[in-house]
Amino acid sequence: MSGLKSFFVIIYPTIAVLSVICAGIRIYSGEFVYSWIAVLAISLLCIIYFAGIFIVKFPRTTKHMKWAWLPMMTGFLILWEGWKFGFQWDAIALFLIGVIGWFLYVNWVTDFSGRDKETLSVGKPFPDIQFQNLEGNTIPTRSFVGAPAIFLFYRGNWCPFCVAQIKELAKEYRQIKAKGAELVFISPQSPKHTASLAKKFDIPARFLLDEDLKGARQLGLFDKGGTPAGFQALGYTTDNVLPTVIVTDKDGIIRYADLTDSYRLRPEPKSYLKILDGFSR
Repeated sequence: MSGLKSFFVIIYPTIAVLSVICAGIRIYSGEFVYSWIAVLAISLLCIIYFAGIFIVKFPRTTKHMKWAWLPMMTGFLILWEGWKFGFQWDAIALFLIGVIGWFLYVNWVTDFSGRDKETLSVGKPFPDIQFQNLEGNTIPTRSFVGAPAIFLFYRGNWCPFCVAQIKELAKEYRQIKAKGAELVFISPQSPKHTASLAKKFDIPARFLLDEDLKGARQLGLFDKGGTPAGFQALGYTTDNVLPTVIVTDKDGIIRYADLTDSYRLRPEPKSYLKILDGFSR
């Protein structure tokens, strides 16, 4: 099923762009203007959203993104008004594709509700898993025992939500170090991409690699086909990791676990930085 999702996130925005072009041409020609304005409304919603997450790189959205109802309802009202001037079935079809596609994106494509939440539940020891650093050395998770640690599993440089989440933590790095905690970023992407990200933020955090996703499988974080189709050409793997934040105490016991049900929903740093206050001294 993840394979279908990986194609959807490429095809849906592409259809939106083509719909805008088609609507612009038809509106310019003055033919069935109301119907095509409705298509324009729903298509621009999609384009602005997807362009926004890559340009602005915000770390989270609201769960149901109810703000999207405004352009949708506006489109429905315009379409309804236009019916008195005649039906334009291709415009109606594109409008419905836009609306249905949006609901699929919000409620299906971004949904992780079936993921494993038992392996990394609060109160359990963090499993001893081996990763690699940028120098190619093996780094076992047991090496972080002795100090609190924040482990962030992210999908890659291509994921705007992940990069925005890392940026948030980078801003809080001094506060994290003041609490005596380690900050560890783990991804299945290549050393080249990881080195680029580490250089971008330039903080003394630990950037680790799980290139074969062996660690992700052991931790119940494996996401088959989790990378959007076509990103493999940029050097990213087809399979990926489910975005996750884990906070452990100095004994390696999990004290906080955010196993998000959607890659659009990431925890606020304050929600788990506060956890560190309880055991960092």
